[in-house]
Amino acid sequence: MIYWLYNLLLTVCLVLFLPLLPFFALLGGRFRKGFFQRIGFYPREAWERLRGSRPIWIHAVSVGEVLSARNLAGRLKKRFPERKILLSTFTATGGEIARQAVQAVDGVVYLPLDHPWIVRRALRRFEPSILILLETEIWPNLLRIAYRRGIPAVLLSGRISPRAFYRYSIFRPFFSQVVRQFAAAGMQTEGDAMRMVGLGADSERVRITGSLKHSPWEDGAANGDESPETGLKFESEKGEQILVVGSTHQGEEEILLDVFSLKPSFPALKMVLAPRHPQRFDEVERLLRRSAVQYEKKSRMNGAQGSLPDVLFLDTLGDLQAMYAFASVAFVGGSLIDAGGHNLVEPARFRKPILFGPYMTNFAGMASAMKQRGGAVEVKGREDLIREISIILNHPARAESMGEIAYRVVEEDHGVVERSMELIDRYLDGL
Repeated sequence: MIYWLYNLLLTVCLVLFLPLLPFFALLGGRFRKGFFQRIGFYPREAWERLRGSRPIWIHAVSVGEVLSARNLAGRLKKRFPERKILLSTFTATGGEIARQAVQAVDGVVYLPLDHPWIVRRALRRFEPSILILLETEIWPNLLRIAYRRGIPAVLLSGRISPRAFYRYSIFRPFFSQVVRQFAAAGMQTEGDAMRMVGLGADSERVRITGSLKHSPWEDGAANGDESPETGLKFESEKGEQILVVGSTHQGEEEILLDVFSLKPSFPALKMVLAPRHPQRFDEVERLLRRSAVQYEKKSRMNGAQGSLPDVLFLDTLGDLQAMYAFASVAFVGGSLIDAGGHNLVEPARFRKPILFGPYMTNFAGMASAMKQRGGAVEVKGREDLIREISIILNHPARAESMGEIAYRVVEEDHGVVERSMELIDRYLDGL
């Protein structure tokens, strides 16, 4: 009965949405991309190459999860070279990054909407041997129908925040049935594992495997002046100091650009500014124009040589990780406003001192460990940022020490891919 009510609500929403479809299409490509795939109609070339192969289906909702899936996909390809890998995303940006950055997959598609008719059509089309979901992807019909078709569903890098647990708990009779459909759940932390069991998952199927976002980034180089990821060569000026600002949200860029009031005290200060969402590139560029800083767009600099402009506006996808290699100090966005924060692993891998705001619920454990051990500093706003950046830039030895500590924190969880593979192996070895 509870699934019937859920599906009735989904059907009503879809019917109400259809008349609005032309208006959404006019709003931009991100609303149009993959529309037919989302309702279960995949282009022939998307499934022809996978026909009859019973692929491993990995779902990574957006950019962060797609990047964290790279090493997993590569390891799966080595372990099961005869198996094809299908990667699905939910966002247009995630799909674009998947096509560019994840070399081990044989196909990239959009996840179907969680309506039973649409899900059945997608599963019939691809016939996966296993379904691997990353982080907080709990789709009731997808899990239920996969279970009924004998397709094991494994959750990896699973995360359920206290806030999400409270929301799920309101509908616990429903979600307790949903999470029991997981063949196995590899959770990021002990707290995540306890909350998953608290929702109703079988405790025998729940393990603590860690976050795949902590797994090593093997595609880039942490040393040297050239980054193969960016296609740029920088001739560092003597004493040049670079603030790399990653994954910012609306309301954060204004604060970070105010940091350029430090420029008279640090004449060689430069900034790399990377908004989280591509649909905000135009908005951020208007902000840069109003601020009167000298900036250049990365999209206009491919292959360029020379020093950085005062602000390098990273209006491209997939380059942020490599840019952290050049940082004197890194700020991780989505944390000055309540967006949950973003990946601390990327700058830590390059041994960089890290700053972040008070909203780091998505990486709470790692943020806490870095703060306590001195690898990162939490800032509340503009004044804190200016003070902490000044201290780091004025004290290179402290910056180096912070970077080493941040690196050690993330290296302590280097076995996450191996632990995740152990869960997957038991379901693929016999297939």
